[in-house]
Amino acid sequence: MRAHLDMLEDLLTCTSEAQLRLALNKHVKELGFDSWVYVANPAGQHTLPYFLSEYPPAWVEHYLAKGYLSIDPVVAHCRAHATPLLWTPDGPVGDRKKRCPAFFHDAADHGLKVGISSPVHGLGCQWGLLSVAGADQKVSTVTQLHQLACVQLLATFAHEAGHHFAVAPGNPSVHLTVRELECLRWAAEGKTGWEIGRLLSISERTVVFHVENAARKLGVFGRRQAVARAIALNLITL
Repeated sequence: MRAHLDMLEDLLTCTSEAQLRLALNKHVKELGFDSWVYVANPAGQHTLPYFLSEYPPAWVEHYLAKGYLSIDPVVAHCRAHATPLLWTPDGPVGDRKKRCPAFFHDAADHGLKVGISSPVHGLGCQWGLLSVAGADQKVSTVTQLHQLACVQLLATFAHEAGHHFAVAPGNPSVHLTVRELECLRWAAEGKTGWEIGRLLSISERTVVFHVENAARKLGVFGRRQAVARAIALNLITL
């Protein structure tokens, strides 16, 4: 565990989202998982939470289109608890109520067949989580317990590094994803969320997600302010 702790210290030197993404990719792979998502909801924020993800893009689009954020039992657990959660296609391990089976079956269909989700709190955030996931794994109880402990430790370091990007106001060096820029460009042209969705072959809900995430990064509220701020920073042009 001491050796693993020393290895995680590279996360604390990350000064950009790109560096954090690369570091998390490395550590998650070393634990035997394929993908991950880091989520943080800054205190006082009423829009969608910040997220940095290496989950399959098809799953992210499906998740947003289905509106799963409001019923996701993993999110519900991480908002209310401090203990990590192990889950499979049958749902959270040990959950006799079998909440939202369709959600976990959908995740499994997208390659997320087993996962561990660790809550994170504080550092200016109301709640957050780090989830790691991968194909179905047959591991011993000892290995499973080791993975749980390592993911919880990894989540602590990820949040120490990642909360800066979640709570920091927008600035001229802000990085918007390609999809966020596309949505803002079409919004600047006066297109509605539904029209942008048709143009980009994504759902209207997903368009709203990208615009709100861009607004948070830019330190503004709402679609119009996000467009104005992006133009002022020369991130998009009319």
